[in-house]
Amino acid sequence: MGKAPPPHEAARTLRSPEAADTLHGPEAEPATAERPACQAGHTETEGRGHGATADGPTGTPQAAVLRAEPAGGTAAPSPFTGRSQELHRLATAAASALVGHGPVAAVLGPAGVGKTRLLLELAARLESDGGPEVVWGHCFPGEGVPPYWLWTQVLRRLALTRADAFLRVAEPFGALLTPLLPERPTGSDPGRSGSESDWGQARFLTHDAVCEVLLTLARQRPFVLFLEDLQWADTASLELLRLLSTRRQGQPLGIVLTAREFEAESDDSLRRTLSEVLRGPRTETLRLGGLSRRAVAALVDAQAGPGVDPEVVEVLHRRSEGNPYFVMQLLSLLGDARSLHRSDAVAVLLARVPAGVRDALHQRFDALPEPVLRVLRVCAVIGSEVDTDLLRRSVPADEPVPAALETAIRAGLLAEDPHHPGRLHFAHALVRETLVEELASEDRQRLHARVAEALCARGRAGREEIERVADHSWQAKDAVPVERALPRLLRAAEQAEQQWAYEQVEMWLRRALHLVGLLRPDDPSAVRLEQQLRIQLGQVLATTRGYGHPEAESELSHGRALSAVTHAPEDPSVLWALCAAYLVTGRYEDSRQFSGLLREMRETTGAPVGCLGAAYGEGIVLHVRGRLSEALSELEYAVAMADRFAREGRALARTFQHDPRVSCRSYNAFTHWLLGNRRTAGTRRRELLRLTKFESRPSDRCFALYVDAVVAAWEGDAATARSSGAEGVRLAGEHGLLYWKALLGVLKGWGLTHSGQEDDGLDLMHASLTELRTSRTYLRHPLHLGLLGQAQQHAGRTEEAEATFRALLTAVEHRNEHVYLHSSLPATRLLHTLLGRAAAEAVTGG
Repeated sequence: MGKAPPPHEAARTLRSPEAADTLHGPEAEPATAERPACQAGHTETEGRGHGATADGPTGTPQAAVLRAEPAGGTAAPSPFTGRSQELHRLATAAASALVGHGPVAAVLGPAGVGKTRLLLELAARLESDGGPEVVWGHCFPGEGVPPYWLWTQVLRRLALTRADAFLRVAEPFGALLTPLLPERPTGSDPGRSGSESDWGQARFLTHDAVCEVLLTLARQRPFVLFLEDLQWADTASLELLRLLSTRRQGQPLGIVLTAREFEAESDDSLRRTLSEVLRGPRTETLRLGGLSRRAVAALVDAQAGPGVDPEVVEVLHRRSEGNPYFVMQLLSLLGDARSLHRSDAVAVLLARVPAGVRDALHQRFDALPEPVLRVLRVCAVIGSEVDTDLLRRSVPADEPVPAALETAIRAGLLAEDPHHPGRLHFAHALVRETLVEELASEDRQRLHARVAEALCARGRAGREEIERVADHSWQAKDAVPVERALPRLLRAAEQAEQQWAYEQVEMWLRRALHLVGLLRPDDPSAVRLEQQLRIQLGQVLATTRGYGHPEAESELSHGRALSAVTHAPEDPSVLWALCAAYLVTGRYEDSRQFSGLLREMRETTGAPVGCLGAAYGEGIVLHVRGRLSEALSELEYAVAMADRFAREGRALARTFQHDPRVSCRSYNAFTHWLLGNRRTAGTRRRELLRLTKFESRPSDRCFALYVDAVVAAWEGDAATARSSGAEGVRLAGEHGLLYWKALLGVLKGWGLTHSGQEDDGLDLMHASLTELRTSRTYLRHPLHLGLLGQAQQHAGRTEEAEATFRALLTAVEHRNEHVYLHSSLPATRLLHTLLGRAAAEAVTGG
């Protein structure tokens, strides 16, 4: 066995650039719960520690798995962070060995939490402060390791560093030390012959001899024993520790030990030993938990450099629960720590369980009885939070649920929720994910089906319960019949829509469409249901991503085309949505085919959608063409009809996917303002804000804020444009309304630019306009370009402003949107100044 570096040298490497393996907190990975003897394979430190490599189940360093490369390709030393108080307490206790206090301290915690790194830092602190010498001993879960191997390492180290003194002190004890130092040919082993009572006495005398050697050497020069991983210590080593802990009192010898807390509590021998060792005076017990978010952020900065998105740090902290080993394993998913700066870093961190973490957890699972594992698997399928009532309903009646949960809690895999009696949660998200991943697909689906049926049998109402039933029914796949699963998904979609949770609505509708495809081909309801779902999905996509989004228009068109199969009459809501899609994408003349159909519907049936849709659609076309008086006539009619239908109690918001009183007032306000009717335009603005102030759809509120911000910008009111734009961006972001977030971002950016934040404002405007192009939103595009040109000129970027105004002229000419060169607009006056009036007249023809 090669000579390992002394602990103070290993600790020093943590601060050196050459410490390529140095990470924050990984320790030996979990191994089996059996109690083998200790092993000398980790003599002193062997590069391990809170910041060093983690050893695998056989003691093999796993630097390659754990290394995270920073910029430049060389692993950066990780900072010692988040444990300063614990280090101070240990240093104070250990240093007291110098004055004969005989301190004992235990550091307990789960694997990977940083026990070894804390001891390495402690060793460096004691060395730098002139404290007592540190002597290390490590336990190991290997096969064939002889008893006392923990103490063999200690004695060998002292024989090396204090050779002459050790020989003098050990010489009187001769064969008594042979069980610990087999290389010393000093006679027969006193524990190998004689009766059982003789053997017990010999064993005690051996323990007493070791204590005498250690205490005598300590009186010559104080030292502290660092005894690592006692969960793997053999019984004889633990008995020797008990005796030494009694005899060390008042002596210049200290003991600092580490153990995994679950094993320490679940193993009777170790639990009894620790209880006795830590019961007397001058004892200290530290229980390490996960690092704080701030400490994880410090680790990230050290590995990847500053500037990592706070969301990345939050995901790392949440998934690892602050366990440093888990943090570094999660970083290994990215390959290079610099990749934490990538835009997809969060997605990568959430994608899967790292191999090292999975292997470590599997070893912890292997130590559990099979009934406990069965219950844990059901818990994992239920979710990150476990309702014990639901758990009992989801397992066979003879399953030992209480005992299994108690074992899982003691193992640190589950924890009780102190605020919700009867509810548990997984200690780490990675524990649950690993349990789910190891299930065969068929078993996982079967368990999801069992949970879904248990939820239904329980019969509770409420949004959360509806979503859980739907989710488990979907995850069950073939284990739940399609005919039974579909209504559950549709109910969840309806529930989500009532909560304006549009992203959830979209998810449930997509899943429902998938299930519809699994219905029998001869089922007459299948096509009708598919048509309904495609229309609903198209309307939701139009709300969140804009009517111009390709998929929104595609789903709406597909749904309309299925009328040929279902023989259903034209759906006015679909006609209106397609009309809006054509308007938003700038196909103004083509949109009139749909407004024409709506007008025919109005004349033949008097349908409210026909009345409003036809007038609103035609009003927008006339508005962008610059025929403002004609537009105002249509829009005034639309406002009057929307108000009348509202007074009559006709709920049209679901048909239109918005409140028509809001949409009709929007262009009405714009048109009044351009015609010089500023007082009426102001009235419309106030009406919009009042209508949407309470209990309105988020999209309606966003529309009202957008109109308010646009008119404010036209009037040079930067504060209102900024505040309304900011409120709308926040609201749209909360509800996943990407279309409205981009529209309002243009106005917020304009307000910022005109409030002294030129760079931030212009960046936001450019980003928002890019997002709008992605959704094919060309309606009001020249208006937005005009605002951008104003902002650029205000920021002193005249050349950029001129380029923007030339793009504005091109857009107006391409789609005949003459209204955006109206003489009342501030952007038009600036355009005349920068490019000349003739440039605009060449486009408008006058």
